This record gives sequence, C-alpha cells and structure tokens, in this order.
Amino acid sequence: MTAGLAGLAARVDRRLPELLPHPAERPAAVHEAMLYALTGPGKRVRPVLTLMVAELFGERSATVLDLACSIEMVHACSLILDDLPSMDDAALRRGRPTAHRAYGEAVALLASLGLLNRAYALVAEAAHRLSLRRYTTEDMVHHLAAAIGSDGLIGGQALDLLSRPEEMNLDLLEYIHSHKTGALFMAAAELGAMAADARRKDLEIVARYAKNLGLAFQIADDLLDVLATAEETGKDTGKDTKKVTFVKLLGVAGAQALAEELLGFAVTSLDPLGKKADPLRELVRFVSRRSR
Repeated sequence: MTAGLAGLAARVDRRLPELLPHPAERPAAVHEAMLYALTGPGKRVRPVLTLMVAELFGERSATVLDLACSIEMVHACSLILDDLPSMDDAALRRGRPTAHRAYGEAVALLASLGLLNRAYALVAEAAHRLSLRRYTTEDMVHHLAAAIGSDGLIGGQALDLLSRPEEMNLDLLEYIHSHKTGALFMAAAELGAMAADARRKDLEIVARYAKNLGLAFQIADDLLDVLATAEETGKDTGKDTKKVTFVKLLGVAGAQALAEELLGFAVTSLDPLGKKADPLRELVRFVSRRSR
C-alpha cells in the first residue's frame, strides 16, 4: 500500500474506535465484540475509497471520515455474519479468531446488528452536517440500505449459499459477487461523491469504477484462497473448495486475466475525470498487487 493509501487507512483506524460505545458500557460483551470485529487489522479499502472520491470532488471535512467509517462498519458486520457456523464456519479472520469463536455466536450476532445500526446512524448524522444541495439525508441512507439489502450484499450472500454447483456459471457467479462484494464498493464510492455534492453524471462514473474494482477485488480473494496461506492472508484458506469460484470456473490464469480486464475497465471509466482521478488509479494498482 502506498503512503497515500496507508495514510487514509490510518485515519480510518484512528477514528473507528471513537465512534463506538465504550466497551465497558452495558452491554459490555456486545460492545467489546463490536470493537473487536471493527478494529481488527484490515486493508480498509472501502472507507479509503469513500475518502478518495469525496476528496476528488473537493470535500475533505472530518464529517466525510465518519461517513467512510460507516462503510467499514457495514463491512465488519458482513464479515461477522459470513464467518458464522451456519454460513462459512470460519475460525480465523484478520489474523485472529472470528467474532463468534471469541465471543460466542449469540453475542457475535448482536454485535453485527449493533455495527449495522451504528452505520445507519452515522450516515444520517453525516448527511445532516454536510448540508447538501443535490442530495438529501434520505438519499444517502437509501443508497446504503440498497447496497445491503436483498438486491445487494444480502442477495449476493444468499445466492452464494443456496446456489448448487451444477447450476453455477460465469453469469451467475458475476451476479453473486457484483452484489455480495461489488454493491458495497459502489455504495462507498457513491456516498463519497454525494458527500461532495458531485453531479449525478460524476456519481455514475465512480459507480462504474467501483463496480469493476469490487468484482476484481473478489476475484483476487478467490485466487488468494488457492495460492496463499492463512499466515499470509490472515484468514482461513481453502474454505472455498466446495464452492464454485472464479478460479474453479476459469482456472488460475483465466481468473487472473478476468481480474486484470475488470481493473482495466475501472481505469478506463475514470477518463472523463482526468488527472484528478489519479488516486483512484493508484487504488486499482493496489488491488492488482494485493497479497492478503
């Protein structure tokens, strides 16, 4: 990660614990689990994307940092749920025991809901403080809700769990991961643009960019599950052996080629924004080189 990306990620890391209840406050176990899940060492790609897009369109206020942190809260919520015994039954996440292994399944579920609700509150508070002309508080909250709902992250996760291997093809797999992963990437970029009161055509540009970036990011995950170790990735590897993944459908070389093609589409989509979009191009390079 470059110094610029690392600096933005560090800002997010410093702010995240400040936005949660103190872990000693009742119910302490839930608050501890929320903090544990949220502040584990991560790449913070989604909130960094929000900050980058907002800055691209001229918004650098502290309020945008809180908006970016709301995206990371949704992501942390999704990881808790993804790791549960009823889903992927994972033991390791970000180099540590998963939330349900550390705190029990019931507390982990409550912590995930706590993070999700805190995220919605933060978006509403941030939108109110920004006093936007083009977008309302309802617009911003709706964007996040749509990214999470049954036509977004939840829908993608459901199809990932319920689809049978024999019915899986590239079209269905792309649908699953453009929703399970790509929808939150798109929301991260769109909320950053909305926070800067960007024009709707600019919102469409960063949404196209983020959709391709998010899908490439997921393919990189599939590749790491096959090519990397748990020590390198900080999470269980080999968990996808019973699933149909991009690697299973296309092979390692084919999956790598598709990821590079998607990253190329992401870069091309930024052409109307010129040189000022260079930080987003750097994020593409980071995803293309990621090893965890």
